[in-house]
Amino acid sequence: MKIAVCDDEVVLVKQIYQYLWKQADCGVNCFSSPEKLLAEYEGGARYDVVFLDIVMEPIDGIALARKIRSYDQNAILIFITAYLEYAPEGYEVNAFRYLLKPVTEGSVLAVMGEVRKELESRCTLWIKTTECELLLHTEELQYLEADNKDTLLYYLGDQIRLRRGLKELEAQLSAFFFFRVHRKYIVNLAHVREFDEERLTLSCGRSLPISRRRNREFRSALGAYIDGGMAK
Repeated sequence: MKIAVCDDEVVLVKQIYQYLWKQADCGVNCFSSPEKLLAEYEGGARYDVVFLDIVMEPIDGIALARKIRSYDQNAILIFITAYLEYAPEGYEVNAFRYLLKPVTEGSVLAVMGEVRKELESRCTLWIKTTECELLLHTEELQYLEADNKDTLLYYLGDQIRLRRGLKELEAQLSAFFFFRVHRKYIVNLAHVREFDEERLTLSCGRSLPISRRRNREFRSALGAYIDGGMAK
């Protein structure tokens, strides 16, 4: 789980970091200015959870949250504040929770428990390997490609290499709208834009082959997605 903590009060940033780094599944980046965090988003970085102080200069937490939302609708935003008078503005950016100052370890761990429940209820995919743990939003995972004994994941425009076989990941993705169209490829049906008897085109523009023996099943799976998945 990738977490960002942003507060111009350095002592508070370090305090929250100390509470979070004890969590085995958390990778935490700290920012002492809102401009630095915004620059990260502008550069393509994304976080699963963002802790934001509301009162910051020169960009306050609400304004920064609006900018973050323009890049990422999935991030869980947690505001840090001494006053709940800002709560109505937080709803505009879909704030998840508020942490009242003084922040305690108990309050941070409690909100992280709620975060985990929220992520489990979303279309998220936990992938654990010997190298790392990844939390992926399945709607942003376009397709998977077998590469010898490894698998390449095409996610948010990036390529992620995993030391796991495609068949193993196929079983993990069975709960979502993914389909194995070829021995080398699994596609996210939400990203299919065109197809014929032999090939399909994804939203990223990539054209992939469809196995002849899987074509009928693919059409059936895509129909099920259109009837059921898109309505969710």
